Amino acid sequence: MASGLPISLCMIVKNEEVFLDTALKSARSLLKLEDVVITDTGSTDRTKEIALENGAKVFDFTWCDDFSAARNFATEKAKNDWILFLDADEEVTEFDFTILNDFLLNNQVIGMMLLMDLSQKTQSRLARIYNRMFYSFNGSIHEQLRPFNAQTQLLAKNSGIKAVHHGYLPEYAKVTGKLERNERLLILELTKRPGDPYLLYQLGKSYFCNDRNLNKACDYFSRALSAGVNTGIGYIYDLIECYGYSLINTGQFERALDIRNRYAEFYISNINFRFLSAHIYQNNGMLQEAVESYESCIGADTDDMKGINSFLSYYNIGVILECVGMIEDAVRMYQNCGDYELAKQRLVELRYDN
Repeated sequence: MASGLPISLCMIVKNEEVFLDTALKSARSLLKLEDVVITDTGSTDRTKEIALENGAKVFDFTWCDDFSAARNFATEKAKNDWILFLDADEEVTEFDFTILNDFLLNNQVIGMMLLMDLSQKTQSRLARIYNRMFYSFNGSIHEQLRPFNAQTQLLAKNSGIKAVHHGYLPEYAKVTGKLERNERLLILELTKRPGDPYLLYQLGKSYFCNDRNLNKACDYFSRALSAGVNTGIGYIYDLIECYGYSLINTGQFERALDIRNRYAEFYISNINFRFLSAHIYQNNGMLQEAVESYESCIGADTDDMKGINSFLSYYNIGVILECVGMIEDAVRMYQNCGDYELAKQRLVELRYDN
């Protein structure tokens, strides 16, 4: 692919020497971006040096507990009107040039990037490419793009870019303290926008991450739903899924079933929702429904990393069959799991490991 796409890569960073080199090299090698702007909010490690080594322009920004202010500052330093924002702990893994090139034809469209979170092994689509002549960031934490003209209709499209997120893996989250920082800023923002469902959702996600405090996660997810939500908004499905697993893992099985039934009509076509439903059924003793829901996941088309369309569904069906005494059928399910360690252990214990 030819170099010189009219896109500037922007980042805000602080003490990101662990990740920054990988992030910059992935974006520059795949996307061939010529203009890279790094806004540093007070690094004391090699972050700035790494940025300069990768050909970036580095600008200092006095941190003021406002991510939008920092992002918009970086935007002002960019050469191009089209802006791609990445976090330092994100790594671009692939992109579709045709999709990206077509996307750039409409200045008022916001580009969605598919991001795989390696800590939760989940994926989401985030608004990361936009034209600075039409949009800017708003909100001090988990900031969102807003049009300058209130009459502009938000239109989001696939940008063709995929990336992975490293930073909330347990070994990194303890070092960076990002989750605690985010909670503080989210709570501060919530005092300005009481009852905002998006802020409540993000607080729930912070406590849900790495199972830090699932009871608090449940509380914030519940409050977000009580505030009134539009199921057509992208983050709402993730809210429902995280809430469902939080309820299961805190033993609130009947409440999980209630949430599942309330939102099934909106999300039943989603394989992740069907897998969650199967877990909920299983924990409520609805074993036939659980098996059928797991079966509906097997072979489904998904980019999910967790194996819900293969070994995880086979394994859970096997567990159910084993519990009701259908050992031979359970063994067949475990044998379909390939190298999945839990299934291999069950086959050994059942003496079917040959």
